[in-house]
Amino acid sequence: LKNNEEGKIYLYEEFEKMSLPYVPTSTNFIFVDLKKDIQKIFQSLLREGIIIRPGHLWNYPTSARITIGTMEQNQKFIGALKKVLKGT
Repeated sequence: LKNNEEGKIYLYEEFEKMSLPYVPTSTNFIFVDLKKDIQKIFQSLLREGIIIRPGHLWNYPTSARITIGTMEQNQKFIGALKKVLKGT
């Protein structure tokens, strides 16, 4: 529970820095609007070794469900996300 809460706070802060809207959660994942074609983002993150659940599955073509991991995993995800968003 502690890991999840710390990870959630970290990801919220990073999403806010990037101006990415998200849905606050009580679970171990966050639904976030990445503001770009999620299928392209999904493929680009996959090449970086990151797997997300793309929102087009629920008719949200720019959003994704992000699982909260360890701090190391969360930081790796944010680094890859910044790289991918910059390049798309």
